[in-house]
Formats: sequence, C-alpha cells, structure tokens
Amino acid sequence: MAVDLHKIEFIKAYLRLEFQDPYVLTVETLLRLRRNLRQAAKQVELLPAGLNGLAFDALFDPPVSPDPFARRRYQLPGPPFVIHPPLNLPLPAVIEGALQLPVVLFGQGTHLLRELCLAFQALGVRGFHRGEGFFELSAVDAEDLSGNRTCIWRQGGRTPLSVPLLNAGWWLDSFSAAPQICLQLHTPARLLSDGRPLFRPGFSALFPFIMRRVTAMVHAHCGQELVDDPGFYILACQQVRELENSLGWRDWRSLEGDGRRQDVGGVVGALTLSGGALQDVLWLLRLASLLNLGKGAAFGAGHLTISDKL
Repeated sequence: MAVDLHKIEFIKAYLRLEFQDPYVLTVETLLRLRRNLRQAAKQVELLPAGLNGLAFDALFDPPVSPDPFARRRYQLPGPPFVIHPPLNLPLPAVIEGALQLPVVLFGQGTHLLRELCLAFQALGVRGFHRGEGFFELSAVDAEDLSGNRTCIWRQGGRTPLSVPLLNAGWWLDSFSAAPQICLQLHTPARLLSDGRPLFRPGFSALFPFIMRRVTAMVHAHCGQELVDDPGFYILACQQVRELENSLGWRDWRSLEGDGRRQDVGGVVGALTLSGGALQDVLWLLRLASLLNLGKGAAFGAGHLTISDKL
C-alpha cells in the first residue's frame, strides 16, 4: 500500500424519491439510468440556476489524466458518483411511494452532491424511463461512520446541513478481521478480457478487474497512487482459497437491429473465500464494494457486497 487511506474521502448519501404512481422498477430500467440521467442533467445545464458546463463534465465525463504513465496504467476514469441498487428490493419490484436510492460520491465528487441532486430532480420530471416513473426528490440523507443517517436536505426546508464526510482509513478500520467472506455480485458486471466477456470467472480472474477499478477511481478522483506493487496483490489473490463459486452470466436486455438479436448481460452470483492471503486483498475488496464493477458501474451495474461468513 502506497497511500494514506485517510486521504481518500467519500460520502454515502440516500436520495428519497417519491413516486407519483406505482412504478415497476427492474434491473433493466436501473442499469439504463446512464442515458436517462445524462439527458436530464443536460436539460438542467441549460437553466440559469442549474448545472454549469464544468459541473456537468465533472459529473459525467471526468478528464483523462495528462500524465502519459497514468493513462497507460489506469483505465479511463469513471464518474465520481456510484449508484447502489437498493438491496432490500428484489428486482423487479413495484415501488409505491418512496424509494431510498443509495449513492456514493467519491473524492472530488464529494463537492458535487448538489449537482447530482439537480440531475435527479430533472429526471423525476422526465420520468425514470421512457416517460414512466415520475417522481420528486423529497429528501437527502447522509450516513456517518457509525452507520447513522441524518437528513441533510428536505424539500421546502431550510439551508442544507453539513454532509458527514467519511474517509477510507476510518471506514476500513470499522471492520473486524474476517477469516472467511462472501463476495456477492447483485447486478450484472460486464467484464471483458481480450475483447471477450467473462462468463464464469473464478476469484483470480475477477480480482484484476476489482483492483483496476479501485486504483483508477482513487487516482482520478483523489489524486493518489493506491498501490505501489500491483504484482504483490495479483500473487496474493491467486493464493486465496475459493470455497464456493456460483458466479455466472445473466442477460438483462436484448438489442435488436439488422435482423439480429444480441443479448446484453454480465456476471452475477457469489464467491466464498478464505485463507491467509485473503487479508492482503480484503481492504481492496471492501473499497470495491463502494464503487461497483464493470461497464456502467456508476449507474448500478456490478454492485458487489462483502459479508463475513461464520
């Protein structure tokens, strides 16, 4: 590890979306938020009191590093926010009334919570997807290090309260040592190796994607080199014991055109892991649980959780 983890800051926010009518939320509509939210944000950008061009770019198209070494070492930077699918709702689900949508804002993205909320307010006027699912952003909660949530903004309320800012050092210290864990992918993670998707990866095939995602996000949005020797962690992941593996491919939508149909999906399922080498990589896995994995990670794809297994 080459960086002080206390310098990596993030916000865990919860957007309260009040739907006007019952709405069926599916994996497809959630994972297609990228286009819908960008279009809504683009509309807000045109309003006098809305997003300016710099904020729009910072939210959706963060700049590529001017450092040629960094461009070779890291993947293209993703947006500084990450939407987490609500795990208490097995999708598809009928939303009646409010939906609490968890969002993480990472590094420099911690200054863009207002702008992200403006984009969601505009999305509510347009509808969640294809003119359906109209909602209002009625409140925003934020979580502190103890897991307690505080309402920091409410529609029609007073000036927003200060946002609890977390850092990765404190956050990682809040977890106890875990000799055995369950890594679970809840939404499809589209992972490509040599241009081909992975269909049933083991941990040693999955881990490089995790490390690339975490190190790229830390470099792009925190300005930090997270690890000084990637080879150490690659070797460690190969020594982790894989007790169970239910990872597999799941299609979530189909594309049709030119008389052909193409299924689009990703990897979901769970891995049970143990062994002494697990402790060397576990902190990276926990950071990845904040950031999702694969194409469309910022918009809910590849959402993973880490839980202790007794």
